[in-house]
Amino acid sequence: MTDTKLQKARAAAAKAAEELAALEALEAERAAQNAKERHERATKHAHDVLNSWRADDEANNKAEREAKATFLEMISQEPWFVAFAEYRAHRYKRGHILNAAQNAQGLLGQTITIPENRLYDASLADDIVEAAEERARDIAADFADQLEAKRNAYVNGGSK
Repeated sequence: MTDTKLQKARAAAAKAAEELAALEALEAERAAQNAKERHERATKHAHDVLNSWRADDEANNKAEREAKATFLEMISQEPWFVAFAEYRAHRYKRGHILNAAQNAQGLLGQTITIPENRLYDASLADDIVEAAEERARDIAADFADQLEAKRNAYVNGGSK
């Protein structure tokens, strides 16, 4: 009886091994087919990208120019930006004033004594931080004055 059971188990195991091998072969075939199809799609995509990159790049550049124009139009209407641009314009105006004075000295045959315009980089962020720091110092100074007034009131016999 043991031999029969063993033979049946071996036969079942052999059948299961055959089915497993067949299923694994089918799975490998499907994986190979999927890999082939993916490679074909990747190749087609690569050709499409190479055929369209110039048009895509031009469309992107056009969209970038339009977005920048919109940004500049919108920001130019902001009162703080108008004031900042006017403030910054004065450094360029100084250059024109100095150039006109140098030209006048040259025309009159005088030695040029007018200084050269000093151009310097300025950053909106730096200007904002500088203005904030100045305002913060003023606020802190007011606070210090209030603390000193409270102290003086207390020392002079007033309440805390």
